[in-house]
Amino acid sequence: MKMGIVGSKPTITRKELEGVLDCMIQDELTTGTTVKKLEAHCAQMTGMKFCLATSSHTAAYHLAFKALDIASGDEVIIPSYFNSAPLSALQLCGAKPVLVDIDDGAFSPSVEQISELVSERTRAVVVGHLFGFPLDMELFSRLNIPVIEDISHIFGKDRGEDVNIFKGSILVSSFSPEMMITTGNGGMVFTANSRYYSQIRDYRNGAPSAAIPGFDYTMTDLQGAMGISQVLKIKNFIKRRKDIAKIYYDALQKTPHQSIYSFNDDFTYQSFPILFDSIPEKIEKFWKKQNIQIFKPVQPALHDYCELRGLDYPRSDRFSKKLFSLPIYPTLTRKEIEKVARALSMFV
Repeated sequence: MKMGIVGSKPTITRKELEGVLDCMIQDELTTGTTVKKLEAHCAQMTGMKFCLATSSHTAAYHLAFKALDIASGDEVIIPSYFNSAPLSALQLCGAKPVLVDIDDGAFSPSVEQISELVSERTRAVVVGHLFGFPLDMELFSRLNIPVIEDISHIFGKDRGEDVNIFKGSILVSSFSPEMMITTGNGGMVFTANSRYYSQIRDYRNGAPSAAIPGFDYTMTDLQGAMGISQVLKIKNFIKRRKDIAKIYYDALQKTPHQSIYSFNDDFTYQSFPILFDSIPEKIEKFWKKQNIQIFKPVQPALHDYCELRGLDYPRSDRFSKKLFSLPIYPTLTRKEIEKVARALSMFV
């Protein structure tokens, strides 16, 4: 049976198609002025001086690690309940991931948990605003080690709304289809540090030298054109996600299931995560019958990738197995939203 409401969908309109077509007509296919315009938009949005678009999320992390001179023998602390991009990038550097469990009642580790794992070989820590719930980056900036801040799930949030975000040494973002905006694939690296910027630029551009190998991690102008159209609509995207989240929260109150945080207009709601108070078989059977796709937003956890014991990362392990997300994206229709909310209120 064809899925009636899919779990995630990019918001692609005629405007994106026109931008891409315009690039093709003008033979602007590689990295050029369009990508630079996208970078300028993103710099203005985040308040970061330097922005460099990349071919993927993993490429953004690899460039961030290279800028920090992370190599074999070095360690980087990464939450176990996280996407796999930093882990993949770290393998390219030959460095060691040190995984940390998430904090109780949160989607991220605490500063105290991270501090306990810092050693003389620690070169950086990775943290992210999972699902659009902002962290207080002021706390993490006190660790006295470089912090790579993943803003994929809060991309588009004004810095003026929350002065305690965008404080990492280097910021990265994904522009994959399920993110706040999309360029089909791709990502971006942000920094205010001119030295980091120079190294990231040289590694990204694919011009090898004796000192710096070029990786050719550039984004194409076709992707950049799509990204510009998306960035110009990001405020509407975020507002739409908040409106949908409010409806889901109201429906959730009628059930025994949990959302880790109460509704907050400050969140961007890249996902709508719920811990269902039921066995997995019942969860999957119910939502399949409703013809609504739900999904695990992080699965598997990174400790599974690294073949480490789930008992050592109990909260990450639990969330990776039991936390699901409802469909929440701007192109959901009113009837679809009402259908999801109605199904949620019925699932007891």
